[in-house]
Amino acid sequence: MKTKRKKFILIITAILMLAAAAVYFFQFNQYGYLMTVPYRSAFTEIADHVYINKNGKLDQQEILDLIEQAKGRVRAFFGDLRFQDDTVFIFCDDKNRTKKLGEDHATVSFSFPSEKHYICISDEYLDLDILAHEITHAELRARLTAKAQHGIPIWFDEGLALQNDYRERYSEEQWTAQTDHGKNIVALEDMDTPSEFYAGEAEDRRFRYLNAKHELTLWMDAYGQQGLLELLEKLNDGVDFHTAYLR
Repeated sequence: MKTKRKKFILIITAILMLAAAAVYFFQFNQYGYLMTVPYRSAFTEIADHVYINKNGKLDQQEILDLIEQAKGRVRAFFGDLRFQDDTVFIFCDDKNRTKKLGEDHATVSFSFPSEKHYICISDEYLDLDILAHEITHAELRARLTAKAQHGIPIWFDEGLALQNDYRERYSEEQWTAQTDHGKNIVALEDMDTPSEFYAGEAEDRRFRYLNAKHELTLWMDAYGQQGLLELLEKLNDGVDFHTAYLR
C-alpha cells in the first residue's frame, strides 16, 4: 500500500509540475505568449494574421491601411512579397499586455516547431515607417534559410530594414552632419553582433542605425534590387556573407 501511495504522490507531483511549467511558458515566456495570441480571449483577429487587443482604442481601419501601405513599400523594394503566410501582426495599446509580448516595435522570429515571425507594434509606435521597417525584417527572414540568417551581421539586417524607413533621423543629411562628412563613423566590424549593435544609450544605438543605413544605401545604389536578390541567393547556397556582399 505504501508503495502504491508513493507512486500516486509522484505521479500527482509530476502532473502538477508539468502544469506549472505550461502555465509559466504560456503566460510568462515571450515565445509561449506570442504563439498563443491567436487563441487568447484578450486579442481579436481583424484580418488574416492581424490581431489587436480587445477593449482598446486602436483604430482597426487605420491599422489595416498602414499595413497595406507598408507592404506596398516593401513589395516595391524586393519585387514581391513572401513573408505573409509565416508572419503574425500584433498591435496593442495595453501596457501590461505589451510587456508580455516582450516588444513594443520589433519583429520576433522563432524557428521551432516551424519558422514564424511576430511583428509587435504598440500604439506609441504605430507609424508607417516603423511598420515598413519591421516588415522588411520579416521579408528578409522569409527569403533566407535558417543557416543563412545566422550568417548575416546585424548591421546588414538593420541597414536593409532602414531602406524602407524614411524617418528623418536616419536620412543621409543626418549621416553627413553627425559623422562630419564621414570622418566619424562606426566600423562595420564593430556592429556585427546584437550585443555590439544594440549596446549603450538610445543615442548610441541610433548612431549605429544611421551608419548601417548609409552603408546599405551606398550598396543598393551600386547593385540595386537585382544585386540584392542575387546576394540572398548566394547566402542560401552557403556562400560566406562577406564574400557575397563584397562581390
